[in-house]
Amino acid sequence: MRSGALLMLVALSAASAFAQAPAPLGFKVGDGRLHLLAEVDSRFDSLVGYFEGQGVPSPEIVFTPRVGLSYGLESPSTLVKFSANAEYLIFSGLLSPASRTLSRPQAMVGLETSFNRDGAVSFDLGDTFTRSDRTQNPSAGIGVISLFNALYVAAPIHPGGRALEITPRITWGVEFFEPLLTGLTTCPAGDITCDPALVSNMNYSNLNFALGGRYKFLPKTAIVLDTNFDLRTYWAPTTANLPAQILRGRAGLAGLLTPRFSVTLLAGAAYDFAATQRAAPIGQAELMYLVGESTSVAVGYVRDMMPVPVFGTFADDRGYLNARLGFMGDRLTLNGTASVDYFTFFGPMGTVSQRSDLLIAFNAGPSFVVTSWFVVGATYGLGYRTSTLSSQTGINFVRHEANLRLTFRY
Repeated sequence: MRSGALLMLVALSAASAFAQAPAPLGFKVGDGRLHLLAEVDSRFDSLVGYFEGQGVPSPEIVFTPRVGLSYGLESPSTLVKFSANAEYLIFSGLLSPASRTLSRPQAMVGLETSFNRDGAVSFDLGDTFTRSDRTQNPSAGIGVISLFNALYVAAPIHPGGRALEITPRITWGVEFFEPLLTGLTTCPAGDITCDPALVSNMNYSNLNFALGGRYKFLPKTAIVLDTNFDLRTYWAPTTANLPAQILRGRAGLAGLLTPRFSVTLLAGAAYDFAATQRAAPIGQAELMYLVGESTSVAVGYVRDMMPVPVFGTFADDRGYLNARLGFMGDRLTLNGTASVDYFTFFGPMGTVSQRSDLLIAFNAGPSFVVTSWFVVGATYGLGYRTSTLSSQTGINFVRHEANLRLTFRY
């Protein structure tokens, strides 16, 4: 009898221990936690360059080991989020032997902080740094690597019951370009958007001054007002690029309509006071359906006017669809994005630019949490771009990418 009771007590104790939540990952550092990351990507890319002849895209299998770390701390008064990773792209040469010359390091660093969050005035500081071949510059095609950094400071003001928030913000961004490819014979002489010897002439500095406001007339729904001003300058001679001074203003509504539906409706206008002297309507319309905590679908359209090298300014009309489906308690997720961008490049006042681009992108794939520290993911991506500058291979292409990723995170 006693032995039976003892066995039952041991079993209950074991079940209770098994039911307890696992110990949190990472190392406790102060009030936050430090996490370590190791990843390995194996990727097939149908367009790593043009090595086999003029206008013929070259495929390759690319292996990317990646290491990184992240730190998170959040309290009512303080927020600190930091992440950094370094990777090395290894072009195997199995499909295009000449592509081995593209093997290179890349990196990403991100910092987001907020102090005195529970006070009437808080202070935000953050920075983003990337070195990648996926540039912030829409006028450039493939074959360009970008070194990009953006630093911001903001001082959100939320008096009283915090229904009203006013946020002045300054962001300083810089981007530097260097060539990845040589010998693009379809590139016109002197065109700095694709001539490898000249892409550094697109290097720029961009100051953005913003003043935003939100008034919550319902717990999760607000009236939004957003104004900002871009001051774009270049280090190259003034004849290579047109400067931009773009003032934007948008106003509208953002938040929940029902517990399942959220909406963003913003409308406004933008005007360039510099070389192009162009005005354009801007805005955003988005509808999101929240199926559950781990499942959502969003569809939207956004139009904006932004600075760009060479042409001064351009308008981006973008339609998009984002979906996330969670299964098995969110251990298995399916993520998908699709977007269509139409770029209209302007040019000097009194002229009509001869360039407009269509960009279609699709990316989808599953992610499975094997254990709390090991995740397996796979994605397929399609990129299609065509331009009225049809003779330039660097901005007219179809790109297929298939990726398998193993992630270890503690």
